[in-house]
Parts: sequence; structure tokens; C-alpha cells
Amino acid sequence: MKRTLLTILLAICSIVAVNAQYFDLSLNQGRYEVGINLSQVATNTKYSRLTLGGSVMAWGVYLGITTALPQHRYDNTVSDTKWNDDKVVLINAGYQFPVLKWLRVMPLVGYMQSNEGITDASKLNAEADDDASITLYHPYKVTPGSRIHYFDFGGGISVQPLKWFSINLIYTRYSIQGGIGISIPSFSNE
Repeated sequence: MKRTLLTILLAICSIVAVNAQYFDLSLNQGRYEVGINLSQVATNTKYSRLTLGGSVMAWGVYLGITTALPQHRYDNTVSDTKWNDDKVVLINAGYQFPVLKWLRVMPLVGYMQSNEGITDASKLNAEADDDASITLYHPYKVTPGSRIHYFDFGGGISVQPLKWFSINLIYTRYSIQGGIGISIPSFSNE
């Protein structure tokens, strides 16, 4: 399935690239986006799961960060139970090359880290925000020697149907992501 998806993505990008005479990098000038991604992180590993992440893009430079927290961190159980959990952090960076005014391709490189640990249900920590909302969570302790580091690479496409909105699809060795980006400066120019 992954190979089929990647083959289709590369075929579309190459057809569009043949029809475009060059990459007009001036289309990235002054473009800033903030986005949210739904991500399947740690694909091809035993830590694979679905989570949310965020991204920023400025002048074509893309940075995406996704964290999959320990599974029982926000569980409301208080007992002597200790869960075996894991945590994943994924960071990708790349550059969006404009193929057409509304289509960009972006090669990506990145870093992923996973670790295993223990979430202790007998302890409950509280964190308060400025608006007096309180978040309760269990502490998580990384098991020494369980941290694994990965080099991540892949690519994506960004489709911009409107000048203030874009849809991003990303496929890397350790993630599959889909998200939206909002260009805040485009609202002020209208």
C-alpha cells in the first residue's frame, strides 16, 4: 500500500514537473503558514500510532513537529498500577518547490526518537494554566537504554486551492501525515 501511494505521488509530481518549465521560487516569497497535521507516526516500528502535530512554513521552508505522548498519561485511574508505555517525537524539515502556482512538492529530512518507560498510576500531577484550568496527568519515566534514534526522510505535496489555505500530504519512512495550513498574512492583504 505504501509503495503504491508513493509511486502514485511520484508519478503525479513528475507529470506536473514536466509540464512546468521551472520552479518559480518567487511564489514562496512572503508566504507564511501555520498548520495542524493528523499523523500516523513511527510507521514500520512497534511504536506506531495516530496523533496530532503542528507545522510552520516561511518563505518555502517547512518545519513539522509531532509528539505521541505515553498512552496512559491522562488516564483518570489512580491505583498501584504501573503501565508499560512509550513515547515518540518526530521532527521533519524541508523546502516547498512551487511546480505550479497552486502546487508545491517538498523533499523532507528529519529525526525520530522513541523510548519506552513506565507511567505510574499511583501518582497524579496537576498543571494549572493562566485561565485557571487544571490538567491532571501521571508521571512517565523513561526506561534507561530504551531510547532509539531514527533518520527520517521522504516527501510531500502541498495543494493551495485558495491563497490563504493549503492542504499538505506527507509520506516519510516513519510517518504518514495529512494536514491543513493557514496563511495568516493573506487575510490582512484582502
